[in-house]
Amino acid sequence: MPEIAFLFPGQGSQSVGMAQGLTGHPEAREIFRQAGGVLDFDLLELCLNGPEEELAQDFNAQMAVHVSNCAYAAVLKKMSLTPGLISGFSLGIFSALVAAGSLTFEQGLEGVKIAAEKMSEEGRSHHGAMAAVIGLPEQEVQAVCREFSRVWVASLNTAQQVVISGEEEEVEKAIPLFVQRGALLVKRLAIGWAIHTPLMERASLAFAEVIKDWRIFPPQFPVLSYLRGKLLRSPEEIKTELSAQFSQTNYWHKVLLGMAEAGIHTFIEAGPGNVLTQMVRWVNRSARAITAEEILKEGSRIPGFKGPTGG
Repeated sequence: MPEIAFLFPGQGSQSVGMAQGLTGHPEAREIFRQAGGVLDFDLLELCLNGPEEELAQDFNAQMAVHVSNCAYAAVLKKMSLTPGLISGFSLGIFSALVAAGSLTFEQGLEGVKIAAEKMSEEGRSHHGAMAAVIGLPEQEVQAVCREFSRVWVASLNTAQQVVISGEEEEVEKAIPLFVQRGALLVKRLAIGWAIHTPLMERASLAFAEVIKDWRIFPPQFPVLSYLRGKLLRSPEEIKTELSAQFSQTNYWHKVLLGMAEAGIHTFIEAGPGNVLTQMVRWVNRSARAITAEEILKEGSRIPGFKGPTGG
């Protein structure tokens, strides 16, 4: 078995039908049952059948992606797939820490729920927007952002994909400038908050206060920070990561490069969709990248892996 990394996606990976491949696995159904009890609505039904506009609401989307991530991780664990490194993209860091045993499932769900509430509170003060800028180097994206007071680089996904975030009115004004400066594409994301910007500083501070007394365990698997590109080793480092992520830039590109340097050459997107799988292929063309959805259908694509058993 080659060295494997698990990558947990964040908001934006939701889609109606996203949990279809999980319904045949009792451990996944149990996770959705537990989540429904906490949230007081049928999250699995929403993931399977929508409606899309309800699933796309920021709070629902975050819950749907996180719980689906945890469910996929549980199924992969049952299949005896063990990661050499793991990380999470944006809210996916909660899922990664649950998979690593640093957070219980209940803590992870509560963390995502509280984070969504705190960001929603800030969102009412600063109606936000995010957009992906494709084909323009980071320096040029930064230069455009500096022309506005409330637009920032939120995430460095790859060398040619940079996400911006800020107040909606200014993001809308910035979008045509990126095209004028040579961007191949600028795409608004289905997110209504200015995540990973200073506009979420109060949310970061409020969240830090909530989790300051949480009991957090050292991770059972190495977890790579997507803010600093370094391993998260201690409970205090983990608390800092979880709190700071709302208002700081996401350096996902560093995560993928760091994993490659560590000898990882099989990347599994342990959640719905293929957003992170595509990023892996852009950053490291020689890497083997596969989604958990594909593994549940045709696990033979990973050498030495005999395929899912279901249940």
